[in-house]
Parts: sequence; C-alpha cells; structure tokens
Amino acid sequence: MTTEKDLIVRRFERHELVLPAILSVAPEHQALVRFNPSICERDGWIPATLADISPGGLGLITQVFIPRMSLMRVRVMRGEDERQVLDVKVRLQRICMTDRRPAYLLGTAFVELSDEQKNVIQTITAELDGEQKSA
Repeated sequence: MTTEKDLIVRRFERHELVLPAILSVAPEHQALVRFNPSICERDGWIPATLADISPGGLGLITQVFIPRMSLMRVRVMRGEDERQVLDVKVRLQRICMTDRRPAYLLGTAFVELSDEQKNVIQTITAELDGEQKSA
C-alpha cells in the first residue's frame, strides 16, 4: 500500500520562462564530474537555458549530459546586456533527454540558499505571477 510519504509531490508551483544561463560543476563534485574542454565555454562553464523556476529549484535545458545527483553552480542572465541576476548551487534531481540534438531537460533543487538568493528568486517569481495575472 502506498502512503502519502512515499509519493513524490511537487511542493512549489513552477513558473515557465526563457533566460540564458550557464552551468559548472560545484567544487564538491569537480573530482567526480568533468566536462570535455571542447564543450565548455570560459572557465569550465557550459551554456544552458533556464526553462522554469520555483522557490524549490530550476528547470534547465542543455546539450550536455550531467549525472543525476551532481552538485552544480548555475548563473542566470537577464536583459539585453545579459547581466547576471542569480548565482546558485543546485542538485540535479532529474534528467530527461528531450530530442535527438541531443538536448537534456534538467530538474534541479536549490542547495544552501542565502537570504539574498532567496530574495532574488522571490522577486523573479513575483514578477512572473504579476505577468501571468495581467495576461
């Protein structure tokens, strides 16, 4: 018999959006996960697209396979000048190949958020709530 505690239930509403992002392996996992230098941009970062955000984590799309449970750093850019608006550590919870490019949809959970990072995430989701309600 399945109990409520055995079910995996999303705790937060996801807000869909599209913003450029970059990923790198967090220092704790750099000995375990290494990218081929030919796929990395500057300093070991790989390009990604932020697909959704919630108070619990991020959804990202990338063309690089990353092992599940890896700790990653994510930087999200915004605006025409692509200024950095968020720099967080996440744990990769889910990975799904989306098409033959290949492209991978990553489901992540935030790790060790500071109060400042929580405020930025809350600001972004509040803005998205406002856009959705006025649409």
